[in-house]
Amino acid sequence: MLRLRSRQMMGVSLALTAGLAVPIVLLAGLRRAQAGAWPATVIPALVSDTLIWPLTMTVPQDSISSPFGPRWQTSQNRYDYHSGLDLPAPANTPVHVITDGVVSKVDWPTGDSGLYVLVYHPTLNLYSAYLHLNAASVTANEVVTLGQVIGYVGDTGTTKFYHLHFEIRLTASDYPTSTRNPMGYLPRPDVTTPTISIASLDSNPVYSPTVTLVITAARDELDLNQIRVFMRDQATGALLDDQLVDFNQRLNTGDDTLNQNGIQLIPSHFNTSTVSYVLTSTFYALHGFDSFTLTAQAIDLAGHIGVITTSVDDLTPPGQVTSLNAQRRPDGGIILNWIAPGDSDNVGRAMTYEVRYAGTPINNFTWSSATALPNSPAPLMAALPQTWFVSDPLPDPVYFALKTADAEGNWSLLSNSARAMWRVFLPILIR
Repeated sequence: MLRLRSRQMMGVSLALTAGLAVPIVLLAGLRRAQAGAWPATVIPALVSDTLIWPLTMTVPQDSISSPFGPRWQTSQNRYDYHSGLDLPAPANTPVHVITDGVVSKVDWPTGDSGLYVLVYHPTLNLYSAYLHLNAASVTANEVVTLGQVIGYVGDTGTTKFYHLHFEIRLTASDYPTSTRNPMGYLPRPDVTTPTISIASLDSNPVYSPTVTLVITAARDELDLNQIRVFMRDQATGALLDDQLVDFNQRLNTGDDTLNQNGIQLIPSHFNTSTVSYVLTSTFYALHGFDSFTLTAQAIDLAGHIGVITTSVDDLTPPGQVTSLNAQRRPDGGIILNWIAPGDSDNVGRAMTYEVRYAGTPINNFTWSSATALPNSPAPLMAALPQTWFVSDPLPDPVYFALKTADAEGNWSLLSNSARAMWRVFLPILIR
């Protein structure tokens, strides 16, 4: 059984400054949670009106058929991590350089890229790349100016349609980890916040929940950059877990596999007629404890943050003790020992024990009539051996059993019944 309390907040909006003649860097911090500062994040967004789009050159941008980051590649019917933008266009459509620069390379390597042009932009200290060209109209080391035609749209390399694959790279080498989302650089509107919702939340067991999120971003922005999930203890506000996906840093994005580090990204199919970009993200085996508050965020390059928060009550009881053992000491008294269970199943630390004894075996039917022992010890951390000395007088033989409770009042199943006795019956040997 699961009790949820949800609230959705359309979030922080940090607008970009328009009309600058030089690039600007936007640093966006996260808002603070009720129980203290959320883990800080810095989101770089670089947008300049000195840049143009490589095909139409103006806003609105070209009709994008594949966004940067997680995508479902329709032509090969598989997930991959896309290092640029795909811009469909008729064969031999002119391709324009996005700003002033120097041609670093014109090449036709083996593999996916086909014929491509790489341009270095000194004022930005980054590179732009133009792939799958039918022809190039520039040569290496040539100085090019904003809007100059540097090649023509083609279908060279590994592709099944005419389009320009456009990239922004931080370095000429270190490919593809140096690629960044072009939507953080090219001129475009940036006013909307990604939406985020919880499709499912499995908190059984509460210490290892799984949450599935659905994130939607407008197709005219396509700058979704981070997904963050973190959890806080409801009682103390202590941070229990903090998981981050960062598209630009390729952190937990799965690269070219669906699942990485317990995070699965499943993008919906996207093409030129798709209304919005939809991504389903599942975070497996988060680290919870007791009753917690889970917060999920969808963050774009402009610092817009879509947020949803859900509170989960701990309904998972401590684990059942199955290792209870009782032994009488020669000098009197009884030693009880067992392996400590956890707060939730066998994780963490439980709140209290209730230990009872009787002159007959204790089970679920006789538990209520057994006698409770006072001053039982405080539980240790899960999986640690625990020992308790019980003084006489007690029946002989005597049977013990115990239950464990957590802070929320969830009680464990009854332990095994352990016997201690003075008299030892030896087998009679018959000669």
